[in-house]
Formats: sequence, C-alpha cells, structure tokens
Amino acid sequence: MHTFSSPLKPSWLRRVMLIVSLIALVTLAVPALAQDAPPASARLNGLRHIYQTWNNCGAANLTMAMSYYGWGYDQEVAASWLKPNPEDKNVSPGQMAAYVNLAQTDLPTLKALWRYGGDIDLIKRAIAAGFPVIAESGYDVDDLGWMGHYETVVAYDDASQTLWIYDSYLGLGEGYGRTHTYQEFDSWWRHFNRAYIILFPLDRQDDMRAVLGAAVDPTVAAQGALSRAQQEAAVDPTDAWAWFNAGTSATKLQRYHDAAIYFDEAFRQGLPYRLTWYMFGPYEAYFNIGRYEDVLTLAANTESTTEYVEDTNYWRGMAYAALGRYDEAMAEFDAALAFNRNFNEAQTAKDMLAAGTFSAPAPVPAAAPAALPTQELRG
Repeated sequence: MHTFSSPLKPSWLRRVMLIVSLIALVTLAVPALAQDAPPASARLNGLRHIYQTWNNCGAANLTMAMSYYGWGYDQEVAASWLKPNPEDKNVSPGQMAAYVNLAQTDLPTLKALWRYGGDIDLIKRAIAAGFPVIAESGYDVDDLGWMGHYETVVAYDDASQTLWIYDSYLGLGEGYGRTHTYQEFDSWWRHFNRAYIILFPLDRQDDMRAVLGAAVDPTVAAQGALSRAQQEAAVDPTDAWAWFNAGTSATKLQRYHDAAIYFDEAFRQGLPYRLTWYMFGPYEAYFNIGRYEDVLTLAANTESTTEYVEDTNYWRGMAYAALGRYDEAMAEFDAALAFNRNFNEAQTAKDMLAAGTFSAPAPVPAAAPAALPTQELRG
C-alpha cells in the first residue's frame, strides 16, 4: 500500500506523555449509558440496489437509502448537486445530509443527520427501528489501493455476527446483500472515524432520537468518538488510524492544538496517500493554530496525486489569505467554486476576502514551525 508519511518527529518525551495520558483515559473511561437491546436480527425491505456509475458511490448510496422512503430517481439526480464535476473524488457525509435536508424537495419531510463515532449496536438499533444507515468506510479492492467508500447497511444477525450490505460497487452477493462479520465491517469503518448517516421522516424523529441516545447531540457523539480513539491509541500506540481519528474528533470539537498533535503522530506513522482526498481535519486543525505553511504542504501533497478535490483549493486559499497573499487566495476560491458551485464555505471565504472582512485565526509565526514535508510514497 502506498502511504502518506511525515517525518515530523514529535519528541519522544511528548509522545510518551501522550501515551501515558491516554492510558489514564482508558482507566478512567466512563461506560456509555445502557440502551434497550435491539432484537437478535432484523432486515429492511424495500430498498432499491443501484450499481454506481463512475466515481459515484456517495450519490448511489444516498439514492439507495432514499429509495426506502419512495425516492424514484436515479443516482445522477443527487450527483448533479453533490458533485457537479463527475471527476470529484469526494462527497462528504455533511454534503449528503445537506442534499436531503436542503436541496431535494420531492420528499420534504425526509431528513438526514450524520455523526462520528458509531458502533455496531447503533447500526442494529437503527435497522431494527426501520432506518437505513449509510456508513463511510475504508476500501481496498482489485489491487487499486486504499480508498474511501460508502456502504448501505440493510440487515444484521447476532447469531452469525453478520451485517448485510448493499454495495454500489460489488453488488448484492447472493441477492440479499454482501455479508461482513461485525469485526470485519468495523475494521474498515474505523478508517473514517466510524462516520454514519441516518435518514428518517420528520414524524419519526422521536424514534430516531431513541436510536441515537446521547449521540443525537453532535458534540456528545464527537466526544465519544474521541474517547474511543484515545483508548485505541493507548492500547496500540502504533495504530495510525486511532491517532488520526483522535485528531478528527478533536477538530470537530474545535480542540485544534490537541488535534494537531494527534495528526502529527498519525502522519509520522504513515497513512494511505489518498487520505486527504476524503478527510480534511488536518487542514482545519493546522490552519486554526497558525500552521499555514503546513496547510500549503498538505495541499501540494494532495494535488500531486489528484487535482479533483476542491477542498484542496479551498484550504490553500484559506492559508494564502491568512498569509496576506490575497490574489492567490481569491484564485483558489474561484477554482474551488468552478469545480463545485455548491461549495458554500468557499463562497463565504471569497465574499469575506472581497469585503475586507477576512481575518486569520492566528498570527503568522515569526519563525515558521517545522513544516510537513513533501509527500513520500512508500510501497
């Protein structure tokens, strides 16, 4: 597997202190509040399986999940809003939820939410309650190397510890969905911090809240995801995914200094080079603590492997703006919007820059910190 690695080498003392603190967290971890156990098995019927067109798993899975509620369109309808450029390598869970909540009008009472930090029990509760679940997972198929993928969960069975998945790329298996053991599914799901999307009609929002429990609050969900990642890193300090997930959750909680430390360690250990096609937490964390040169380096690393991620332009534009390179920033925001006209954050940043109201979150350091290096690809 090719990996994205960083020779940023936090001092051994700092790493040891981090690990010790994480071990303490394991000792002090508070168990989650108990919820009623779902039945031993359940299945959703009525979803329409769809094979994705080129580079279109997000729109395809969203279309499958929406079909459960009567959505009759093909995947290109959602794709035209989610990714106006068909080469776009990433559609985020937030974009998919926004399509359901804000863009489509045919099912006005259908809503969606997404969270980090799911688990198998949550999936089981959702399926048993009649809600399809879309999970964002790692994927490695046909010797193409690691990439991101969406999967729609339609059934589970405790006796065999099995989930059934509608897979837009690999199909339906023997007709009822491809099967994964709980452990196998989670081993790939954790690559995306166990992110999930649940679709629900407004008249069942109380049932949806019962499924999520405290995780209906996105802050609580992110804190739970952070605690789990910290515990996993404490158990295995060489687990780069645990460190990266801790960074992702800390970023969601706006704990940017903590997040940067976690991301530094994850990059030090090495991660798949496609990672920053899909996940942008490192940009946000580094930007918000003034590590603008590291943002630019990450953007250059990503662009060396694909030009089809508009977030690369957006974050490079944000770093340029923070550094006072306003013409270059405006060009990057224009490039992001040319690629995806629905990229609201890029439009907001462009408008603020044009109005003279853009302000950097942190001053430019007098002496720049050790920058992330140019991407290193390893076999």
